[in-house]
Parts: sequence; C-alpha cells; structure tokens
Amino acid sequence: MTSRRVVETCSLVRQTPSSAIPVRGVRPCDEQGLAVLLYAAYRGTIDDEGETFSDALAEIGKTLAGDYGDFLPECSFLIEEGEFIASAVLISWWEPHQAPLVVFTMTRPEHRRKGYARTLIQGSMNALIDRGYNRLTLVVTEGNTPAQRLYDRLGFKPITDRNTA
Repeated sequence: MTSRRVVETCSLVRQTPSSAIPVRGVRPCDEQGLAVLLYAAYRGTIDDEGETFSDALAEIGKTLAGDYGDFLPECSFLIEEGEFIASAVLISWWEPHQAPLVVFTMTRPEHRRKGYARTLIQGSMNALIDRGYNRLTLVVTEGNTPAQRLYDRLGFKPITDRNTA
C-alpha cells in the first residue's frame, strides 16, 4: 500500500532560531554523510519503502545534482554530532511549485526530539528570505505525525485549490 503524500506551503516569515545549536551549510563533500543520514533517518519509519544504502546514496546524489530542482546549498544546512551528520535539511528550487522545496528533512533516530529539524528549517527560512524568496513548500507523508506537527508549528498548511501559488 502506498502512503498518501500531502503538499504543504508556508509564507516565509523571519524566524528566531529555537536553539543555539551550531549548524553549517551543506557542501558537495557531504554527499556520503548525507546518504548515511538519509538511510538511518528513514529506516523503519512510515517513509521506509525498503530502500538500500545504495538507494539513499543515489537519492542524495540526485538532489545535489539538481534532479529535484536547482539545489540551493546556501539555504541547506546540517548539524554534526561527533563523526556523523545528526540532522540536515536540503532545499531546492522546485519549478512545478514556483517556490523552494524542502527535498529532505532528516534526523538520526538517536537525535530526534532535540529540536534539530526545527532549527535547520528555521535557518533555511531565514536564508531564503535573505535571497528574496517569500514562500517554501514541502511534501509530507500522511501519518508522519512528528513531521506534520513540526511543519504545522512552522506555519505550513496543505495546498488546496484556493492557496496554490
């Protein structure tokens, strides 16, 4: 059975970071570490469709190469803990939405509920505002309650015929 995915959008408003967690921008040399993160973050969740680590590596490669729209490294951030990337948000310009898109929000299981995803998305929102964008979109799986709650708190709403851009 395929999970239903919902497209959501929000108007960008400058964010006060919810924590002082050190973040840094995503670099091309992070590809392998981001793939490890993606594989660990999605494994065993509602979004797990049986992908392998090779699949995760391919997805990150496609994201950085622009297969999901022009990758915006200046608006994509990560948090490192020890030798691993603990959490990351990857943003691209997505032509079908005529807006930036959160391609991936991912956090290693042992680092969930620390505010990492919220901090990273807030940083991305501010970086997007600084570059003249006024809206951000994402796709969330129905039933991914933690993600849905986070996105709702950040102002995201499902796109309907009335609020499409």
